[in-house]
Amino acid sequence: MTIEELRDFYLALPNFEKQIFLLSVSWYLTIHGRGFGIDLTGAEQTKALLGLNELHHKISSHVKSIALGDDRYPDDVLWNILNEKAAHYGILAHLKSSFEYARTRNALRKPN
Repeated sequence: MTIEELRDFYLALPNFEKQIFLLSVSWYLTIHGRGFGIDLTGAEQTKALLGLNELHHKISSHVKSIALGDDRYPDDVLWNILNEKAAHYGILAHLKSSFEYARTRNALRKPN
């Protein structure tokens, strides 16, 4: 699935489902973070972990804002920020993988 198709999937979700999607992305990024701790060293590891922290910060802030009804970035702007940050820190493939995981989880979720 392309990044544009993943974006369109996310943007079409109602707010409650966006929260689940973003929390799934965040959770899956932690799996990648474990790999950063094992597979990377030195400056490359530091850069990847800083990028991961930045993505978690943006995602958790957005989820909180949806839940509380606070002002937040428009969803398409958040999407662009996440992708730009991931590209800057060299972890864009990891973010895309996390988006794909979250899309699968949301598509399989059964309403209560």
